[in-house]
Amino acid sequence: LDSLLQEIHTMADHISIAVVFEAPAGTDVKAQFGEMYEIVKKGTPGTLFYGFATCGNNVLVREAYANAAVAAEHGKEVKEKFEAIAAKIGKDKIRMSVMGPADQLNVLRPNLEARGARIVPTDSGVIAPCPMPKGCPDKHVSMAIDLIVPEGKMGEVEAALPKLYELTKKGAGAAGCYYYGFGREGGSVVCREGYKDAESLLKHGADVKDMLAGPEKVVGPGGMKINVVGPKAELDKLRPKLAPRGAIFWELDDGAIRSEERRVGKECRSRW
Repeated sequence: LDSLLQEIHTMADHISIAVVFEAPAGTDVKAQFGEMYEIVKKGTPGTLFYGFATCGNNVLVREAYANAAVAAEHGKEVKEKFEAIAAKIGKDKIRMSVMGPADQLNVLRPNLEARGARIVPTDSGVIAPCPMPKGCPDKHVSMAIDLIVPEGKMGEVEAALPKLYELTKKGAGAAGCYYYGFGREGGSVVCREGYKDAESLLKHGADVKDMLAGPEKVVGPGGMKINVVGPKAELDKLRPKLAPRGAIFWELDDGAIRSEERRVGKECRSRW
């Protein structure tokens, strides 16, 4: 039980990193994914999940770490490869967003700021209703919602967050929700969420639909940006609901990985 509770706490409070860049014309960037996966597999324990996703010619790296120390060590392990890519496409064309507990982000802040990263501290309400299985390919569906709040309206949006947490914990989507939490950066409120599959995400959407209508009204048209990452088959199930809302869909590479399992889950039993 203690081990399970620790896993849930770790997933709720994890450090998530999203790196986005445009692949140079004529470059088969997917050919390099395998090498990066091998570096991660052989690297420091504590990487929760790691994978590449594409949207047209753009590439997104979706990664999560147990804490700042693990994230920093990973940075050292891929530094040479990252700098080679940056030199090829230009550092100014690489965007990075990092989200997690404020105390952990502060450890990473000097290096993150030097790279121009967006830093989003999570609040104290973050949750992980369902443990994420380990030791298998990563096929989970994640969504990042960025609410751009008009000046003077932040209080109205933040007032809805406790209820959204409660609805998420008690809703039909909770059984397939690996993590869910809000963070604030400047005039924006960001929600990061991860699910077993598209069905779980859609159930969650129904759980919070009425409550989310308030913040959506506050930010107005164009004030909500949605990015979704997952396997193509799962994304296709979400397009009818999310495409009309302007969502950007990132197709997850088949080689995406999760950390080695310490406890055998029902979804998978394989190891790296």
